[in-house]
Amino acid sequence: MHAPGRFKKAFMAQLLVSLRAAGEASKSMGLRERRDAVRLSSDVAMALASSARCRASAAAAAPPPPCATWARALVARHAAERGNEALMRRIMGGAGYERAAAAAAATGARKEDRSRRIVRRSRRVLCCRRAGRKSRSSLAASGGGGAMAARSMLRARLQVLRRLVPGGEELRGLSLLSETLDYVACLKTQVELMQRLCKGSPSQQG
Repeated sequence: MHAPGRFKKAFMAQLLVSLRAAGEASKSMGLRERRDAVRLSSDVAMALASSARCRASAAAAAPPPPCATWARALVARHAAERGNEALMRRIMGGAGYERAAAAAAATGARKEDRSRRIVRRSRRVLCCRRAGRKSRSSLAASGGGGAMAARSMLRARLQVLRRLVPGGEELRGLSLLSETLDYVACLKTQVELMQRLCKGSPSQQG
């Protein structure tokens, strides 16, 4: 995975920069907008710290951690919302935001193409459904229904992971599992750092 202490330190440094930018931008915001700005800042800080970790591993010729896909996808997801542009430019700089916006546009195009493929595949499935039902019935009669049910359950659970992990729609098999583990570990670090900051805030100390 990664060195937890080093990653936490880099994450905290990026998080403070992001939250400072959010604080400067949120003076005229309502409570809900401020909450969304904090969430955006925390997500972008997590993705940037993770991407920096990947670059450091590449420079050291070490095996890269499985973080490139979800980190890029998370930033692109936020960049796809036009209301986030001003804050993301503060956090990432103009060039960084432009790259994220371009990635968001490319992701949107891929999703449209994927949707068209799904429609075509669904039509083929409908055409073959009757034949499939006959083969499933014969397989169940021969005692192979349990294996088919297990494969169906595995596909369903992998599909859930693809929806939960940013960029998961493009991942398969071990890549999906590796990215999921890394994403969950980073989310855990995110929660720990945010709790630490909340405990050290003046409102909590008072």
